[in-house]
Amino acid sequence: MMWKRFLVRRKSVILTWLLSYFAILIVPILISMLVYNQSQEILKSEIHRANNVLLKEVREVIDNHVQNAERLTTELMWNVRIRGYMYSSLYTLPDSLDNDLYDLHQTAKEMAIYQSLYTAVKTYYVYWKEQDLVFEPGVYRDSKLAFETIHENETLSYEMWLNLLQDNKSGHFIKLAGRGNSSDALAYIHSFPGDNLEGSPGASVVLLDTSQLMDTLRNVQNFSSGKVLVLNKNNQIVLSTENNENPLFLANMDLPDKSGSYFAEYDGVQSEYMYIKSANSELTYVTVVPSSLLWQKTHHLKKITYVGMLLSLIGGIGLSIVFLLRNYSPIQRLLNLLKSEEKTFVHSEGNEFLHIQNAITTTLNEKGQIQLRMRQQANMLRSNMLARMFKGRLGNQIAIDESLSAFDVRFKSDRFAVILFYMDYEKFDDHLEGIPVADKPWLMQFIVTNIVEEMAGERHIGYVCEMDNNMVCLLNFDAVSEVGLLDDAISLAERARTFLSEKFNIHTLVSVSEIKHSAEEISHAYREAVDALEYLVVIGDRGIVTYEETKSQEADQLQSSYYYPIQVEQQLINYVKAGDARKAEEMIRHIIEKNTGQSHLSVELIKCLMVDLISTLMKTMGEIGDIQESASVMNALPFSEIMNGESIKEMEARIYAVVQEVSDYAMDKQRQQQQSSRNQALEERSAEIILYISENFKDQNLNISMIGEHFSMTPTYLSRLFKDQTGNGLLDTINHYRLQLAKELLQERRDSITSIASQVGFHDVNTFIRVFKKYEGVTPGQYQKAL
Repeated sequence: MMWKRFLVRRKSVILTWLLSYFAILIVPILISMLVYNQSQEILKSEIHRANNVLLKEVREVIDNHVQNAERLTTELMWNVRIRGYMYSSLYTLPDSLDNDLYDLHQTAKEMAIYQSLYTAVKTYYVYWKEQDLVFEPGVYRDSKLAFETIHENETLSYEMWLNLLQDNKSGHFIKLAGRGNSSDALAYIHSFPGDNLEGSPGASVVLLDTSQLMDTLRNVQNFSSGKVLVLNKNNQIVLSTENNENPLFLANMDLPDKSGSYFAEYDGVQSEYMYIKSANSELTYVTVVPSSLLWQKTHHLKKITYVGMLLSLIGGIGLSIVFLLRNYSPIQRLLNLLKSEEKTFVHSEGNEFLHIQNAITTTLNEKGQIQLRMRQQANMLRSNMLARMFKGRLGNQIAIDESLSAFDVRFKSDRFAVILFYMDYEKFDDHLEGIPVADKPWLMQFIVTNIVEEMAGERHIGYVCEMDNNMVCLLNFDAVSEVGLLDDAISLAERARTFLSEKFNIHTLVSVSEIKHSAEEISHAYREAVDALEYLVVIGDRGIVTYEETKSQEADQLQSSYYYPIQVEQQLINYVKAGDARKAEEMIRHIIEKNTGQSHLSVELIKCLMVDLISTLMKTMGEIGDIQESASVMNALPFSEIMNGESIKEMEARIYAVVQEVSDYAMDKQRQQQQSSRNQALEERSAEIILYISENFKDQNLNISMIGEHFSMTPTYLSRLFKDQTGNGLLDTINHYRLQLAKELLQERRDSITSIASQVGFHDVNTFIRVFKKYEGVTPGQYQKAL
């Protein structure tokens, strides 16, 4: 039955659980696979490490033999008697050794000494090319006899042997294959240095005892079940555990590193090659192991791992089905219970848990909404009750006690004070981004309420509410004596104001009332705080003010008028019209200090003074420019913002800004008028100069100096002034008038060109022709012919 419902409802939790169980089952299988892979890598690493260790042992043993061969070769090469024969010119004739037979015998005898020093060496000898002799330990023979004696068990021919000995090469190893059942020999051949023309005079040969070397190679073979090879620098096989190995089998192998491994075929079988190079010689040691033997253990481990994973998978699937059926039964009973309790229960998209979650979420949401509405209503009612208390509308003591008890407002004593916070909403709005404008005031009030109430609760108790866009804190002191209570209220106001400014960019002005002794006097404390806050406008933005500071300013001490006579106003207008903003600001500062310094003005009179100052600036604007232009400039000035200042200092600062703008406007108007007058004078002077030129251009003595003298100006200044005003130079203007008359005379054809030049003001006819062609492009004669 349950499976049928599952097939109908494919999003059932059964499917989720089944997938979860499978996921849990897959985890150990994946871990097993990971462990298998890691184990396989570790096993491979250990096999490689073991083979490398054996190869290093082979290298150490063979390198010791090689070093012995190299040391013995060095001693033979530097033997005094042998070098004497090799490089002496006395033994070039066939019978030159007849008198030195004894010395030859002594030389061979001397070579026998090295047999006791190098026991690992099978034998050694020196070949002398000049006399075709071979020096052996204790005896010397001709090369043919020596070859038959020493190499009788090798397949090497005499001719090949001579080629090896006569080849001019440095030390190198070669393999000498044995005959029949004879073992191979390893020879180290080193030629005596000779010149390029004659070649090497001879060579030393050291035959190593390969029996010990082969024992070492077979130990490695027994461990790895593969083949062990020793290669020379040409990758030719010099030693091998296989006697029938082709020496050139690995000649094309590339072994660039000091050690390494790679896979390739060997006798048609995929195998792994591992090699390590000698640190002291040209030899390279190689093992070749078929891959099937090398990874036999890893294949066995792989089979065991796969069988284990298969059994785990089959068992896990069976257990998953059993637990799935058992665990789903309680869920089914809970769903049936919800259906029976909720008549309108409707299946939504999702599994059984989602249905249960929706039912629980709906219930919790309804509960939360009810509690939220209750808290909101309680806060609103408490704020309304406190506002009525601040305004003195709660009635008698019985009504106050009932209201306090209803809204859980408890007082610790009968000592009260009111702290009033005036908040700058504009700066707080600029600080926040991404929050709707309508929510910012509510957020600001929420922050102030929580912070002030928390700070007040550290020593006393405080209740905060909103009134007329201000936040009011009713502070109830936890003390009987009044000593230090006002200081506590001031300290609380200072800490709250500083914290709100630094952390939330909420700038406030704060006023504090006097200490009251009953709940009925709370409304009086509120009025005191309001009066003190209004007094901040008079004394300036000090941040915090108490009502005690304002008590000294009684109503009968306040002035009934302010200082701002007509003479001072006219002087201020003159400063502004002259564009002297500094003196205008000093004058305004003097007026404000005179009114707020020794005398005491009410807030209303201070505002009237500010209105008078604004009116003065507006009248000044009207006198500077025309009506339309002054009106447009005044509309752009922030006159309205001056009266919105929170203190007299703020209003004073805003007036200074307006004065600066009006003074700048006046200076601009003055510069415009001066420039206009100057341009008009220059235009008149330019017209006079042109008139003078038109009347005197026929005078042959007319020049810039003559014109400057006439107008009492220097020639340079006159020329620049005329050029800036008209755009033409003085000489160009003079020539213009002269050429205009010359063209008219040329058209009449009555006078000669020389006469015309003299009539229009030129001293020389050539000058006339040059100037005419410069401006007209042709000479006067060509111009006349063209006509």
